[in-house]
Amino acid sequence: MNREKVLAAVVIVAILGLALNYYTQHYQGGEIYEAANHAFGLLTKGFNVTITVETVEGETVAGTLLSVRGSTINIVSNGNVLSVGGPSATKEDLRARLIKVDYHGKVYVYELPPRLGELNGIIDNITVDAYSERFSGIIYIEGEISPIQLGMLKYRADYLSYGSVTINQVSGNGAVISTNMVPIEFLREYLGDYRVYLYGTLYVNSEERNLPLKIIEVRTG
Repeated sequence: MNREKVLAAVVIVAILGLALNYYTQHYQGGEIYEAANHAFGLLTKGFNVTITVETVEGETVAGTLLSVRGSTINIVSNGNVLSVGGPSATKEDLRARLIKVDYHGKVYVYELPPRLGELNGIIDNITVDAYSERFSGIIYIEGEISPIQLGMLKYRADYLSYGSVTINQVSGNGAVISTNMVPIEFLREYLGDYRVYLYGTLYVNSEERNLPLKIIEVRTG
């Protein structure tokens, strides 16, 4: 009986291992192009992608995928932007011996109809158990807002995430901005206390559909 239990445990562990590996791709440092293309494809779909790099010097560095330029992978690790190249790279911050690309779940693309109110309250109503949530659309901001504050939001979105903010209009009565794949936590941080009118598309990387909104698309890895 004990032997049967041991065998059953081994089988279960093996199955779990296969399931986890389904979401993890390993690349040797020389396969930097393949790693970059695969990771960037996931990112553009809305997945939250983690890159783990084992360098030729024996160091392990993990970070969130930011962007890809040619064969260079850019990640954000502990608030710093680091570039990753192959084992013979000369310009990048890290020379990779091994690269792991990790992601989870699916990306549920929802239509977000017009919402009016304080942004904190709107975000509270669309925040769910997810690996990431990103918003693309138009935001009308009521009241005086500093161009510097909007500039700080734009910098975070444009340079520290896979997203962008366009400042369409700023006046003494408010502002209008367009967002593309901007993490909702960035919007909360800089615009949370403002009364806004917004609409657009919500990209939720999660294990299951968990918002009562119209589904536009479901994306897999």
